[in-house]
Amino acid sequence: MKLSKLYSNDSRFKNITFNLKGLNVVYADVLTDLKDKKNSHDLGKTKLAELIDYLLIKQIDKNHFLLKIKDEKGNSIFINHVFYLEILLNDGRFLTVKRSIDNHSKASFSINNQKTEGYTPPSVWQFEDLGGDAAKKKLAEYIRFDFFKNKLYDYRKAINYCIRMQPDYEDVYRLSKFKGGKDIDWKPFMFDLLGFDGEVLRKKYENDIEQEKIENQIKQLKKDFSVNDTDRDEIIAQISLQKNKTDEAGQRIDQLNFYEQDQSLIEKGIDEIENKISSLNTLSYNLSFDINKLQNSIKNNFAFDLAKVEKVFLESKIYFSDSLKKDYQELISFNEELTKDRNRLLKKTLKDKSEELNLINKELQELNNKKENLLGFLKDTDTFRRLKEYQKELARLESELIQLQERLRIIDVIIEKGELKETLKNEIEGTVKQIKNFSNNTEKNVKYKQIRDLFSKYFLEIMNEDTYISWSINSSNNVDFKQPTIKTKDHLSKDTAKDEGRTYKKILCVVFDLAILVAYNIESYFRFVYHDDVLSQQDNGIKIRLLELIDNVTKSNDIQYILSVIKSDLPVNNNEEFIYFNKENIVLELNDRDESGTLFGFEF
Repeated sequence: MKLSKLYSNDSRFKNITFNLKGLNVVYADVLTDLKDKKNSHDLGKTKLAELIDYLLIKQIDKNHFLLKIKDEKGNSIFINHVFYLEILLNDGRFLTVKRSIDNHSKASFSINNQKTEGYTPPSVWQFEDLGGDAAKKKLAEYIRFDFFKNKLYDYRKAINYCIRMQPDYEDVYRLSKFKGGKDIDWKPFMFDLLGFDGEVLRKKYENDIEQEKIENQIKQLKKDFSVNDTDRDEIIAQISLQKNKTDEAGQRIDQLNFYEQDQSLIEKGIDEIENKISSLNTLSYNLSFDINKLQNSIKNNFAFDLAKVEKVFLESKIYFSDSLKKDYQELISFNEELTKDRNRLLKKTLKDKSEELNLINKELQELNNKKENLLGFLKDTDTFRRLKEYQKELARLESELIQLQERLRIIDVIIEKGELKETLKNEIEGTVKQIKNFSNNTEKNVKYKQIRDLFSKYFLEIMNEDTYISWSINSSNNVDFKQPTIKTKDHLSKDTAKDEGRTYKKILCVVFDLAILVAYNIESYFRFVYHDDVLSQQDNGIKIRLLELIDNVTKSNDIQYILSVIKSDLPVNNNEEFIYFNKENIVLELNDRDESGTLFGFEF
């Protein structure tokens, strides 16, 4: 992937057409004494790098220069700007990325088989206004870099090794955007980039983080609840003992369950019982009266003596005929049968009323007993006091039981977390074994050897001194990328002064980026690199050798190199003539004559 064009809808913007091969120079001619005016960066050569980064779907916030600088209405001074970046893809097609500032979280894409004419935006956009993540995903699909296949990160992870700005020259490996972050944010990627298995290192870091998290949780639980996982059986015993005490206290209260209600409710209960007793007594009296009458009625059987009647007739000398006698006998028989039926009904009624009376008397007895108990409680203040004490004791015992059960739960959580920690420990040991295997066999890593050899070779050509890249395993069994050590010809380590140190750091970063691009040149990867102000404060001989190297590397590996520079930093030969710079490789000229000489055509 290379940069083809960068342009804007604003006519003041200095549109750029990049050389697709070799050197591209962003040239700033500073005419005014820097002490009397803003420095050269305000011309826009550094802002250009940031703008390219933005168009490669960097998500920006209010601190980015495109949003930070406001007009009198409080809007960004770039609010009406739309920028376009045309990219040459590795498959030969041209992709145009469009991003506006008014809608800076969105991006649009247009794919074409040929380079567009001039600075006219494409008329057809295959994808418009895609959100941040969707836009990154779509751009990743277009550029199709082999390195990022099946990775948890995308091309954005590596982009600033291809657009290296001033803050990124402090560390060969760790870019400024990774400063203040965690090692897991960049070291697994760098491990991948150097040809190792970054996934192994990522898992190691994730497990380290999770293990530390679990250890802190266990420590906090032990501190907060004053428990230890070794106390589990002791807590079980205490819970069993506490349950027995709680059950006993509950039973004592159950024995006094009459007295759980307050005194006013009990008095009300007594009144209700007395009313019910009175009603039942009335029923009992009426039933007893009825039963007595029934019993007497049953005793009064039918009585008629025919012999006495016959004697009265005889004494009265009245004839007592046989037919009359027969009528009397039939009447007697009828009354006897009638009496038997009546007594049968009376006995059944007597039985029913007797059973009802027994039930009423039984209920009366129970009500009277309950009344006596309630009346006794009203007089027995000691019973009420004991009930309150039992209730307080039960509440205390239950609270202590809950605390013990909670401590047991916490112990089980600690044990569970301890088991998880042990599992993580085993996984960590496995990844450590793999990392150590990588460390013990670095010479077998072809990609790593290639990058290291190129790095040392390029540095030697520029600085005429030896250096190399290397890594080691630290005390945490993680990877440390060692800053390259400069070796003099006598193979002693070189201590550098402050300014000289900056020079060496810049060159180390430059040759590292070039080594990466060349090593990955055989596959689909970035094919460009932008180094901002790399010639600043360099020795003239270093500048010349650096440009010679860039010329050779870009031509032999089809790499696009973009360099921003100010005129005073350009290398010259013995005749004070500029070397490696001409109109063909200067793609952008900036100056401080007036604001039209700046990248955006106005000062800010």
